Amino acid sequence: MKKTLIALVAVSALIGCKVEEKKTSKDNGQKDGIGPIVTPSERNFTPAELVIGRRICGALKKKRELFEVITNMQEQFRLRGELKNCEAEYPHNISEFNAAISNASSTDFEYVSTYSIYFRDVVTDKTGVMKTYCDSVTSSDAVSNQILSGSSYIRVNFLISDGYDRVEISKMNKEMKTISTEAMSVITQKTQADAKFFGVEKERILYTKCANPEKVNYTKQTWISATTPF
Repeated sequence: MKKTLIALVAVSALIGCKVEEKKTSKDNGQKDGIGPIVTPSERNFTPAELVIGRRICGALKKKRELFEVITNMQEQFRLRGELKNCEAEYPHNISEFNAAISNASSTDFEYVSTYSIYFRDVVTDKTGVMKTYCDSVTSSDAVSNQILSGSSYIRVNFLISDGYDRVEISKMNKEMKTISTEAMSVITQKTQADAKFFGVEKERILYTKCANPEKVNYTKQTWISATTPF
């Protein structure tokens, strides 16, 4: 009887530990998201994440400096676009296309193409939410992964995926519900492309919600190569 009681106590303690471990993981882990991208809890970046974030921001700065001096609309990239809407079972509108780089605006560069579905804006260390994050991670070791952008909250992950430095961005409403997620893999290594292409968006994908929660809408763009000598 005594041995049985001891065994029951041990089992109860083990179950209690597992429950507590699961609770802790949920509290400190990741929340809702869209597609394969999950929205992280609000917290400061870890030292390892700061290293990745600074590497991404440094590469985005190099791209901006390159794009500032090239001739407007002269240099081109070869890109691949892909779309999947809420009704489609599989991706469609998969096409390769050329996009010229416009630097007519001194602050906002653009990709210009006759193709209709693509990301027109060029992400740099001085545009969009990346400006706020890049300014912060390059100047401080204590940086929150959350910012307020207009009427929305933005949370960011810095990570390495498939050998590329990657930033994942979750946009949330005032009720802290995720309304879109975006991921961008950035060229930061000479093994990925020539150093002059550091900061180029190797892959960029935006997920938005569908009425059916089991489905997802996304737009994806992949950098293939440069079609001009730069």
